[in-house]
Amino acid sequence: MTNDNPTDPYDNRYDSRPTDNQDQTQAAPGSSPLDLFKPAPDYRVTPVLLWLNIGLFALMALTGVDVLQPSSEGLIRWGANFTPLTLDGQPWRLLTCCFIHIGILHLVFNMYALMQIGPILEPLLGSVQFGVTYLVTGLMGSVASLWWHDIIVSAGASGAIFGLYGVFLALLTTNWLPAEVRNGMLKSIALFVGFNLMLGMSAGIDNAAHIGGLLAGLLTGYTYYLFMLRAGRSANRPLVPLLFPAALVLATAVLVYAYTDNPMAKYEKIMERFGELERQAMDSFKLPPNTPAKGVADALSERGIPAWEEAIRTLQQADSLDLSESLDRRTTLLKKYSQLRLNNFQLLQKSLRDTTHRYDAQIEATDRQISDVMKQLKASR
Repeated sequence: MTNDNPTDPYDNRYDSRPTDNQDQTQAAPGSSPLDLFKPAPDYRVTPVLLWLNIGLFALMALTGVDVLQPSSEGLIRWGANFTPLTLDGQPWRLLTCCFIHIGILHLVFNMYALMQIGPILEPLLGSVQFGVTYLVTGLMGSVASLWWHDIIVSAGASGAIFGLYGVFLALLTTNWLPAEVRNGMLKSIALFVGFNLMLGMSAGIDNAAHIGGLLAGLLTGYTYYLFMLRAGRSANRPLVPLLFPAALVLATAVLVYAYTDNPMAKYEKIMERFGELERQAMDSFKLPPNTPAKGVADALSERGIPAWEEAIRTLQQADSLDLSESLDRRTTLLKKYSQLRLNNFQLLQKSLRDTTHRYDAQIEATDRQISDVMKQLKASR
């Protein structure tokens, strides 16, 4: 969309823009790095976002969340985007996940990227517009992650930050900015975005959120540019051009949320019930000291064996769900594990009831098989 033709009417509209706006991309909140954390005219939202992300991370750490490798449970408790819960009546996670981070390195990298783009883009768009863009592109990143992954615990400002870079990248490909700014920054910003997308292909990185945020940012940037051409740039950084991408992203979020099947919520409930039954079955061994063999046999018969039988029936409910191949394999292993446990309990119950060693070899064989399946289950996580 770049057009450097001096006779193009778009260039006349460009020239009608106040001269001081052309220098906004060079504005900086101060000479010290610490000034990046202080609000200033045309630079109010970026410091708030920096402190909000850092403050939430500090609160997470104070409540016991590991600062290097936080657990999935801790992240979910603080609002991470977790498919089964997000699609099961907790859509607010699509936004809250944009403010929490998976370890201090994740936080530092994202805040560094925000500190690079914020002082440039916020004065150019305006503080309110910049804040809306952060939320809109962050939301789109979360929606893309939700749509792409079967199940994932996703968190971080990366989607929103990719969105901000997408806005700036879009504007750099137009004649909205002075030629010296475009020529000096387009290549470096494009390389930065491309490198980080390549880095996002590594395991453990939610590149779907990055791409979703970036696309929303590009759409926002071009929409802003086209609106300002039509308006002749008579308005000073209006909010109106952001309404279209915001409405489109919100509509996409509603559609994805409403029409994305949520087998994972059902699967999680099945797994939760299975865990309860497994604990119930294994607790049948928690008996007072010196309990006679018949007492142990009765406990296995009354509590352990029925629990494993129900566990198998519970796992069979997952057969009707549209799950990923990896979850199907894991469910199959859990069924095998449960059946082996049931066989083992039945053999133990007979051995204790009849006071015989007739079943010892079979019990040892099932013990070995259970151990093998447990190793496979551990490897499949």
